Amino acid sequence: MAVISIYDTSALYNQNMSDRQQQRLMEFYEEAFHGYDVDSIHDCSIGAGGTTLPLARLGYRVSGSDVSDNLLAKARDNFAGAGYDIDLFSADFTRLGEALKDTYDCLMSTGNSLPHVDEEGVSDFVRGAAARLNPGGLLYVDMRNWDRLLLEKPIFTARDPLVMTAEEHRSLYQIWNWNGDSSVEFVFVTSTDRNGRHEKTSFTYAPTYYPLRFKDYEAILHRHGFAVRRCFDIDHLWTLAPDVREKCGEFAADFANIGWYAVLAQRLN
Repeated sequence: MAVISIYDTSALYNQNMSDRQQQRLMEFYEEAFHGYDVDSIHDCSIGAGGTTLPLARLGYRVSGSDVSDNLLAKARDNFAGAGYDIDLFSADFTRLGEALKDTYDCLMSTGNSLPHVDEEGVSDFVRGAAARLNPGGLLYVDMRNWDRLLLEKPIFTARDPLVMTAEEHRSLYQIWNWNGDSSVEFVFVTSTDRNGRHEKTSFTYAPTYYPLRFKDYEAILHRHGFAVRRCFDIDHLWTLAPDVREKCGEFAADFANIGWYAVLAQRLN
């Protein structure tokens, strides 16, 4: 039995790096930033870079930071492989005011990373962002719909098999360990059978998440001088399997049926 952290594996190295996903993200970002004067963008949870690379392809001046050295090393490879040499460095996004020396037109936290910290940490993030944004600058965050997850509180999810052949069957399961304070840890269980016999089981752990409700994030934004400008349903970018729940195309009306969304806020002063 193997027990490892997801950030010590290659599981996230190629996330969103397929040509199809890159094109989808480019089209989305063109819509999201339409009408705003944006040149410089810094993603403070850039990971392996697959979610941010489309912005470089669109012509923005992109840089990034993360707390995972493994993911930063892969981000360098992913950007270099696409022909881009960008500034990448290790930093804690709750200390942006200290970590960033420049100011930007847009700061981002992508990949459901912000809920890795509690509300105090989110407040520190937004305060630091305000200090490192140019006047009228944008703050973009995407995350899972924690309002919906807190209502459902899933415990076990069977994911699509990683491998299914006559010789090998590798299954992937997600286990949700909910704590008394409603924080949660994800455990990904991979079970491998070969030639009809069980071969091994491995457990991959993700760090603790602190569910962030939309209204609480919006209140923190307002408290630090931001206004929400746009909200987006981005299930088509992040959800692996289509959701059968019906939607009308209006964010507020669809919110309960959205699995992953993005918020674009603007600094007011």
